[in-house]
Amino acid sequence: MPLETIKNHCIKIKPSLKLLNFIINNMKNNTNIPVNISVLQNNYKNKHRNYFLSVKDIRWLKLCILEQQYNYSEKIYIHELFEGVHIILPEYKITLRNAKLEARIKKLQAQQNTRDYKAMTKDVDIFRKHLPEDTIAFQMKLINKQLIAVAQFVFSVIAGFTFGFIGVELIIGNLDFGFRLLLGIICALIVALAEIYFLAKKLSEQYDISSECIVQKLHQE
Repeated sequence: MPLETIKNHCIKIKPSLKLLNFIINNMKNNTNIPVNISVLQNNYKNKHRNYFLSVKDIRWLKLCILEQQYNYSEKIYIHELFEGVHIILPEYKITLRNAKLEARIKKLQAQQNTRDYKAMTKDVDIFRKHLPEDTIAFQMKLINKQLIAVAQFVFSVIAGFTFGFIGVELIIGNLDFGFRLLLGIICALIVALAEIYFLAKKLSEQYDISSECIVQKLHQE
């Protein structure tokens, strides 16, 4: 759950009955009484109200007890006086998430944990060991496609060179050997650039398709 920043860092101290009675009976004539202690003294008859003191109030009370120790009939021990008080520490405010978002996060986390577990047990479980890209048939098929694509590239370049070197001469007539060679190279370069573009596009599409198949396979498992 997301937590918000603590806005109020004050520590609240709920006094015990013993401390309440001591404050009411012995701290009436003091000067510079803190606000919380003054409220407690003026409203002590309201038993349904919760009274809280701060750390500054406790320090003031301690100093007063030490200064007026000689006025008490018996010695007051501060640690005994503060027995039973309840200390309330500041807490972070918890912000509840949307129920649908929380359910989706748990679902995605469960799917991720399942994929991680299956990846860890891949070499142990013979039924999950081989993904499609791990099989020999898949690799051979991929190699054949690549070899065919390279062969098509080579034949297309040769055909382009042949067209520029021989085909243009057959259409126009006798040409100089050097000019025919230049035409062949130019045609071969044009065909090579076009083939490289289409080859790269085809390989990219095949890679995307194979990646989608692998992801679907993992989700199905």
